[in-house]
Amino acid sequence: MANKPRKGQQHQHGGKKGRGGKPPLSAAMKKQRRREQAQKAPVSRFRKNLRHMERSKEAMEALKRQQDAERKYKQRMNSAVEARERDLDGESEEEEVDEREDDFETLVKTLNSGRKGAGKREEAIESEESESEEEEEEGEDSDVEEEEVEEPSKEGDDEMEVGSEDDSDGDSEEEVDVEDSEEGSEDEEGIEGDPYMAHISHNISPQLLESISVSPAVVQKSTIKFKKLGQLMIEIPKDRNKESKKSVLLEDEETYAPEGTVPKALNLAELDPKKLFLKERIQRHLEQPIFTELQAECFSILNNYQDLYYPSRTLDNGESLRFVYCLHALNHIIKSTSKILHHNLKLAEAANNKKQKKKIKNAISSAQEYRDQGLVRPKVLIVAPFRSSALKIVETLKKQFAGDEAKAVTNYSRFQAEYGGQTLYFPKHNPKPEDYERVFSGNTDDNFRIGISFSKSSMKLYTKYYNSDLILASPLGLRMTIGAEGEAERDYDFLSSIELLILDQAEICMAQNWDHVIHLMDHLHLQPQSTEHTDFSRVRYWCLNGWSRFYRQTLLLSSHDLPEFRSIFNNKCANYRGKIRAANPVKAGSIRHVVVQVPQTFHRIEVTSLDQSFDSKFQHFTTVLLPQLRSITMARCLIYVPSYFDYVRLRNYFKKEELSFVQICEYSKDAKIARARDMFFHGSSHFLLYSERSHFFRRPRIKGIRHLVFYQLPAYPQFYAEMINLMANEYQNRKDGIDASAMTVTVLYTKYDLLRLSAVVGSEQAVKIAASPKAAHTFTTHK
Repeated sequence: MANKPRKGQQHQHGGKKGRGGKPPLSAAMKKQRRREQAQKAPVSRFRKNLRHMERSKEAMEALKRQQDAERKYKQRMNSAVEARERDLDGESEEEEVDEREDDFETLVKTLNSGRKGAGKREEAIESEESESEEEEEEGEDSDVEEEEVEEPSKEGDDEMEVGSEDDSDGDSEEEVDVEDSEEGSEDEEGIEGDPYMAHISHNISPQLLESISVSPAVVQKSTIKFKKLGQLMIEIPKDRNKESKKSVLLEDEETYAPEGTVPKALNLAELDPKKLFLKERIQRHLEQPIFTELQAECFSILNNYQDLYYPSRTLDNGESLRFVYCLHALNHIIKSTSKILHHNLKLAEAANNKKQKKKIKNAISSAQEYRDQGLVRPKVLIVAPFRSSALKIVETLKKQFAGDEAKAVTNYSRFQAEYGGQTLYFPKHNPKPEDYERVFSGNTDDNFRIGISFSKSSMKLYTKYYNSDLILASPLGLRMTIGAEGEAERDYDFLSSIELLILDQAEICMAQNWDHVIHLMDHLHLQPQSTEHTDFSRVRYWCLNGWSRFYRQTLLLSSHDLPEFRSIFNNKCANYRGKIRAANPVKAGSIRHVVVQVPQTFHRIEVTSLDQSFDSKFQHFTTVLLPQLRSITMARCLIYVPSYFDYVRLRNYFKKEELSFVQICEYSKDAKIARARDMFFHGSSHFLLYSERSHFFRRPRIKGIRHLVFYQLPAYPQFYAEMINLMANEYQNRKDGIDASAMTVTVLYTKYDLLRLSAVVGSEQAVKIAASPKAAHTFTTHK
């Protein structure tokens, strides 16, 4: 009775009622309803998926009706044109206009009928949950303290889905910034010559599609030379049937996407910011001069929407390259977001203003213009190895997007706390190499993923995957989200519409686990398992046709060239605009940094195929080389093994043969490593099996090496000289005596290791060694 309203209370509050004319509920009744709602069984996943399937089916049917109506209209227009040509005494101009208006009205009615049917179906599906949603909204407005009903959290939620209270569910698409209103004309029609519009606005011609779909693709190869990037190998897909094209009627006419062109380097002396096609918001935050020579050459390729593989990234030019690809990615996102917002406004205005029938007809007749989205919202994916790298990328994006406006970036303080700090300890006595300290400075956690959304006025961190424009993640973080085949919780639909892929510091990703990168590439542009986040009326036709992989631009940056990187670039990148690879010969390899005077013998192992090379190398090592190494004169022999699979194979063989050896790999604990180093230094063990990944992540100084065997050439060329220099006198056990003339270095390689060999001895020398009839070549360092 305490909650019963007094007489006249309804009149006193203006006679207000709840939603739908219902009287307002008391606090106790709201509490009771929420308890009853919490006890109800949640909607099953099967039922949700069934609803999504029904909605997508109705959307496809509506799309089909729309295409049929457009085709019939074009046929009528063609027939009308032919009739006018045959009979010059036809109807007057006014009658033709009336007839066109009748055709438009018929087209509008056809489309509206399909939309109304789909709308009624959606209303019927959503009506079942309206009552529960109503009760939840009423409960939020209650001033009485009540018990909270927590929903069970989903399994597998990651940090991207635990956004703060500032996170939204994609509402940024409805925000309009007044300061960017001057860009309306640009977003409506697009700047003439804008490479973004030329790249994404049109479908690929059937002839060009045929050229890039075959394996190998039909391309036109050429070579150009830039001042900083060096020699560039260019492959541009070409329409092989271009000369045989014939004129077609109106209903078959279509503007196709232009073929790729050879990029031209920007001239810094005559650089015009307006010709860079950058959005105004980005331009006002750029400092002068905008680019260095290297940045200008890279941006000329990226802005031409062509794939780029640059295997000469260093610790010195890494910041410059990061600035360029962040600028290109941000410009791509803002252009896409601005176009979607303007189209939303135009469609809403046409729908609300019923008097302006002409605008409605124009909007319907130009439906191709309003297809401005992919199957899902995420359009840019940046892969980086460490959280420290992610921190630098976000800071660069923040500076380019917001400048000094701290309020324009949401959740930035939380991001700095989670992605900053945690620098490894670097000893001052016997310091680590300089490159090691620069790579591993900062937060070296390799398991992260974060979503970033952009509107015209704000940049929001920690958004959910499907509400994000950009996803920044590590290979391991993406692998855990994607999952493996057979797992119950998997999600890779957010990768179905990636338009720009950036893989930075690929050599570090290689050391972590290259299988994660391959797994990621295999799950790009797959058909989504759910249509929950898809608006089929706004999806581009080339995306519906399954051609998204031909529109994806890929940027691959690494410190050196490896077959694994080339394999990704050649087999997983199929940009219809073409791809460019920097192919600069190595003038002097890392062998020039060897300071120890020791003979270095390179043994070539003859193989017939790549699969056979692993067995042939193992057979040669165990039957030819190992019997010599087991001699007492070859004690303190370190065997450097780059591949972990080869490492495990050798370890099992050594155990089987009961050889005297110790081992150090990336999974060895500190105590075991210390014991192995001590036993090897004092001669208690004849062999030391040493993995390359262990050396990459720890970089210890192995002392006491008298004989060094490279089971395969290092993937990181600087490790070759670094390991040999550990054979210097200061690292030897002087109690056992030192005979520098008895020390040896042996290197095994095959014809498939030519890139690694070039990085060590130089490209010119590597070609001579590989083509030589001799199987063994010896190099000696001179003072």
